[in-house]
Amino acid sequence: MSEAASLPPNGTAGRNGSQRGDAPPAALHIDLDGARHIFRLHGWHWAGNDPIYENGVPHALDFLERAGLRATFFVIAEDLDDPAKAPLIREIVRRGHDVASHALTHAPLRDLDAAGKRREIFESRALIARELGAEPTGFRAPNFSIDGESLRLLGEAGYAWDSSVVAGSRLRLPADCRLLEIPMPAHRPLPFPWHPSYGLVLGMHYFERGLRRHLRRQSPLVLLFHLIDFADPLPAARLSGWSQRLYTLSHITGARKRDRCRRMLERVHRSFDVAGMDRLIEYARDRRRVHT
Repeated sequence: MSEAASLPPNGTAGRNGSQRGDAPPAALHIDLDGARHIFRLHGWHWAGNDPIYENGVPHALDFLERAGLRATFFVIAEDLDDPAKAPLIREIVRRGHDVASHALTHAPLRDLDAAGKRREIFESRALIARELGAEPTGFRAPNFSIDGESLRLLGEAGYAWDSSVVAGSRLRLPADCRLLEIPMPAHRPLPFPWHPSYGLVLGMHYFERGLRRHLRRQSPLVLLFHLIDFADPLPAARLSGWSQRLYTLSHITGARKRDRCRRMLERVHRSFDVAGMDRLIEYARDRRRVHT
């Protein structure tokens, strides 16, 4: 099946997602981690333009347009100061997608003191609101690095929901926090987190196994993509060693990654009502099916 084909094949999705009322909802998330932030997270250095961002965002937007779906994009707020990236983020909004915060600089929150956590959480929300004209209501901690202090600060900053905690975690919201936690799918006993990036590395059997495990919970699904899932490989001349190729998924062609993402989304459509975050949040609140 070519990249130009529409998604999904069963025809259940429109611009506002599937209307299947008999299935739990699923929401599509996309973390906007470009080359600079991926390299920084691993202690490497990236200089110059960011091809992951420059071609990954257009590919992701086209992928969603063919699917007739909306997603929530998690913005690293400092990218709005980058003249090459800011127009791409504004295009995300122009095409009708939601934006949420992925912190200010993509720093793991558990590595920071209280002042550092406050800066990542509060300043990212303020910068996104100022540059895009609407305050983000959602947050995801970089690398899922979240703790109770950070959750308390998210509530204090005015976020309505967070999606940083893995289902089954012992971490709980502070008693006085009104924040809604939308958990990421649990993956134990699988050895790695369950989201499409790992499905691209380990194969559809890994994705299927994790999805079947989540289906047994009968709870909403956050299907988390990353920008590297849609982007073309980084130029080989700008990479050093196998690790850099692996952590940027540069060992797989862009067309092959996007085709596998299409197959994953088709599989999710068989069991979930693929809708936006509004539908998932409504379901979580009304039926009290969000568990942390």
